[in-house]
Amino acid sequence: METITVFFAIIIGTGVFFLLNQVMDITYLGCGAIGSFWLGCVLFSGLGVMLLGQFLFGFLFGLLKLIIIIAIIGFVVSKVNSNQE
Repeated sequence: METITVFFAIIIGTGVFFLLNQVMDITYLGCGAIGSFWLGCVLFSGLGVMLLGQFLFGFLFGLLKLIIIIAIIGFVVSKVNSNQE
């Protein structure tokens, strides 16, 4: 899971880096400034990917639990109704 997060963080961070460079005309004083700006974009997007991933995973896991509980209640109710007839 962490490998996928890093992969998406690098892709999204690089996209944000190029987008910010296109929107704002930034003048860099050396390669260190470019590298640290790119690294900052990658770290920031990685944080976003991790938080969004945890939120979606938690939401989907909660939804799955709710579906399982409803299915169990429906199964029990159908068994009780079939035993009464």
